[in-house]
Amino acid sequence: MAEARITLGVVAARRGDLDQAVNYGDWALRGDRQSLPSLLMVSRKLAAIVNRDYANEAAGREYLDQLDALTPAR
Repeated sequence: MAEARITLGVVAARRGDLDQAVNYGDWALRGDRQSLPSLLMVSRKLAAIVNRDYANEAAGREYLDQLDALTPAR
């Protein structure tokens, strides 16, 4: 389900609906995920679009910060 929500977020972001995109992304990250590494991998596409098109908007930055907080340090 989380991966499907990320995909819906990608579709919303491509349509220019940042609020809907980050809502789906947030919903996916808050869900009962079984594999965080897998979810983070799938989230890269949405993160790339948000970073490219919406990084200067508060909702976009908040989503990217949330994703960064979940990403293990390398």
